[in-house]
Formats: sequence, structure tokens, C-alpha cells
Amino acid sequence: MSKEAENLLGETVDLLPKECLPGAKKMAEFIKECFVDRGMPNETEGYQLQPGFEPETAKYAYDKLQLGKGDIIVSTYPKTGTTWMLAIVNHILHGNNPEKMQKYQKLRQFIGYLEFNHVSKYVDVWEKLSFPQQVFGTHLPAPLINLKRYRENGVKVIYVIRNPKDQLVSWRNFVMKFPYAKYDFWKSCFPENETEFYDKYLEGKQYAFAKEGEGYLEILREWYAHKGDNILFVVFEKLKKNPNEEIKKIAEFIGKPLSNEELQNVVDKTSFNSMKKEYGKLYSEKFGITMFRKGEIGEWKNHLTVAQSELIDRKVEQVLGETDIKFIYE
Repeated sequence: MSKEAENLLGETVDLLPKECLPGAKKMAEFIKECFVDRGMPNETEGYQLQPGFEPETAKYAYDKLQLGKGDIIVSTYPKTGTTWMLAIVNHILHGNNPEKMQKYQKLRQFIGYLEFNHVSKYVDVWEKLSFPQQVFGTHLPAPLINLKRYRENGVKVIYVIRNPKDQLVSWRNFVMKFPYAKYDFWKSCFPENETEFYDKYLEGKQYAFAKEGEGYLEILREWYAHKGDNILFVVFEKLKKNPNEEIKKIAEFIGKPLSNEELQNVVDKTSFNSMKKEYGKLYSEKFGITMFRKGEIGEWKNHLTVAQSELIDRKVEQVLGETDIKFIYE
């Protein structure tokens, strides 16, 4: 196993039974190829995916992954609060048992996205492990997830919404640090110039988990069509401004109501500063990326041009005008 793959696997090795190790090593090498080497985008049913997010893995999850009552899916568009929400759910479920919480957190970080990593992860690793509750993250569009079956089986789905202007700024700061962004193919998708980068994104030409020419707003519209189908929509900005109120809703939704003391503990442990400390170094060392930067509301004002901001406003009206979604921009 290469040094890069060994680093990616890290402490996860100590948490896995021996029969899972060959599969885990294969997964680590696969991620190394996707992120460190010249990773290329994928496409499935017209939706374009970043390296490491695999159509075959997504299909396995759709057709064969067994999820049932009490299991949870956290769905997001990139840079709308994925890691934050997964951590909140983890603290709600296991906050009274720090050892167990750390174990599940580390395992999920490595293999816990529906569509991420080689498809063999399910048979070779995941299905050999035992979880009291399965928790998956995903960036997949709604049509690529078997929501009908999951709803019938009692799976809880949480979808996080963030204003598209801050999401865009956060996306740039995130992907420009990917190791593969230095290669010629990606340089044309991710221009170094900030204004050009935003223009390219708004044209829908960055393989950003949507169809060509589309992006976050279209994906959000697809998900919002399922409002009420055992899906809780959480607004990033409300969670930032009123964490106690929003985390209480999340806990009740997943069937784990918290006492006032437990609630405050989750709020404290998942504050932005706490998360930056806990996850910042981890993701930087493993993947060379910055998972938590500022998380501020209104940061877009320091980056987007007036024309870009107005273009997003028009797109919001065009794509989401018939919904009741109202973004919070400051």
C-alpha cells in the first residue's frame, strides 16, 4: 500500500476487523488515485460528479443497500453544511458515549457517503460492520436516491439548505485546494482568477454534482419536491444563528430527543470553532483540503461582483420562484 493510501486510511485500520482490511486498503488506494493522482469526473444519468463519487457505487446504494427504521441520510449540495450536520447527528446519537462516538465518526468519515469510493466498500467493508444506526451522507441528486424505498422503510432524511452566494464562495475555497485541481483538465474548470471561477460555476461547467449547465439551485428544486416525505429541511443560516432551537428539531426528528443539558452539550461540541479544531487538521492531513474555513453568513459580499450577485438573484427567481424557499443572505 502506498504511503498516501496508508495516510488516508490512518487510524481507521485499528477500528476494523481483520476481514475488512484488504477491502479497506483497496478503498484507500482508490481514493489516492482519485484525489492525489489525476482524478477525472464521472457521469451518471446526465448528472456530473467529482472524482471519487462513483456511479456504480451510487447504483449499488440505490438497488441493494439495506436501510431501515432509525437509519439516517444527511443529504446536501457541496459546501452547504455536510460535515457539520453529520457531526451534529453523530453527537445527538452518541454524545453520552465519547468512545463510541469517535469510533463511528472515524469510520463514517472514510466510507460513510452513499456514492463515495469504490463499490466494493459495501460488500468488503460496510456490510461486515455493525452499527446501532446507519448514518450516511450524500451529495447525490434526489432522482439518484431510492427515496420511495427509504421512506417506506422508515429512514429519516435531513437536507441542508444554504444561501447560494455563500455556498459558491465556500465551494471555490474548498475545491481549489484539491490535489487534482492542479492538472490541466481541472484548471480549465477551476480558473485561478476568482471572478472567472465564479463565472464558470454559474455557467454550470464544473462537474459540480448537477447536469451540465445547471447547479445547486436545480438540485435543490428536485429535493424540495419531496418536502414532507419524511425529509427534514434544515437551513444553514438558522442553524448558525439559533443552534439550540434547530438542533432540538433535528434530535426530535431522528427520534432522539435531548434533555436541556444534552442539547447544550451538542451545541457546544458542534460549534464552528469546535468543529474547526476537531476536523480542520484531520481533513487537511488526509486530503489536503480545508473543510472548515469561516462559515460566516454574508461572506459573499467580499467576493462576488454586483453582476454575479444579481445573476444569482435572477437564477433563484427563475428556478425556485414557485417554491416557498427564502434564502438568508446576511
